[in-house]
Amino acid sequence: MTAQLGRPVRYERQPLDELYTTLVGYGLNEAFVQGVADMKRAKDEGLDAGVARTPDTASPTGFEQWCAQTLKPAVLS
Repeated sequence: MTAQLGRPVRYERQPLDELYTTLVGYGLNEAFVQGVADMKRAKDEGLDAGVARTPDTASPTGFEQWCAQTLKPAVLS
């Protein structure tokens, strides 16, 4: 992302209770925010580990290619 966008990009993980408070503070609906927190918790507990990446289950588009073709134009527009 940093290479494609030409500026630093970082991810800082927030504890789920802090994420909840932050999102509600931005005015998001509490039920929606609870759903976001529940989904993040499920991912932490292995939700995405159910299917191994193979040529049949994975996109032929790599992350760097996706950043260049999809993310960069969206961010820079």
